Amino acid sequence: MMSLANPRRCLLFVPGARADRFQKALMSGADQICIDLEDAVALADKVSAREAAYDFIIHAAVNAAELGVRINTISSALGIADLKRLLDRGAQPAFVMLPKIESADEIMIADKLLGGTAIPLIAQLESPRSVFESRAIAAATSRLQALMFGGFDYAVAARVKPGREGWRWARGQIAAAAAEAEVGAIDVPSLDIKDCDDIATETEHVIALGFTSKAAIHPAQIAAIQNAFLPTTEENAYAKKVLEAVAQAQDAAIAVDGKLVDRPIELAARRVAQLSTLGIRQTL
Repeated sequence: MMSLANPRRCLLFVPGARADRFQKALMSGADQICIDLEDAVALADKVSAREAAYDFIIHAAVNAAELGVRINTISSALGIADLKRLLDRGAQPAFVMLPKIESADEIMIADKLLGGTAIPLIAQLESPRSVFESRAIAAATSRLQALMFGGFDYAVAARVKPGREGWRWARGQIAAAAAEAEVGAIDVPSLDIKDCDDIATETEHVIALGFTSKAAIHPAQIAAIQNAFLPTTEENAYAKKVLEAVAQAQDAAIAVDGKLVDRPIELAARRVAQLSTLGIRQTL
């Protein structure tokens, strides 16, 4: 779910119809970049955007960021064509995001089409049904890298107001399903590209719910999101204590600062230790 090479804290979307922005997005510092062939592209531009996206993915220089693509829904002819053309051209994106996933069966369609490739999938959940099905979707294939919450489409379908209260249940279900399957959980992007304090606060909120990443729609959002995932000085110090105690325990019961340390606490400490190699959270 996470490696030292790429902690996958922020996924930046870039419109597939704006090839002039691809390189800038790749150099933005976001852990993941997703060229969007779905919502960001008008129907008349679908084919040209697809070709431009795959051209860029094929020829892009090696970068610390993972470069992927969001295709059209796999239940449509456009989505199938997107995936088949990707294979025909031999493009190797770091991931393929599947929008509007409703069931594990749709994941398996993409999994079968991708065949012997090692291309990971991200499933975007955007309806009440998809949230109810999130456990099955998360466990559908070992190719699945993460679940992503499509909050604004979900709000319309679920008849709720977009925001913390309206999203609370869905976010909890998705984060829990992702954790159970040991895959990532990506939160919906904020539409506010100016209030970095609010973006940081919202990122901290979803971290507390179990999300491992948050999407962005503008480079100005990246620093606040990725910084929020870094541990504080206090969190890093506690993680070091936990891991030192685990190393010395030899399977005996462990307590650190008067609190029992079990396997989940150990795993959390290891995640903090990994993230701390990137830095300690700063006040922006």
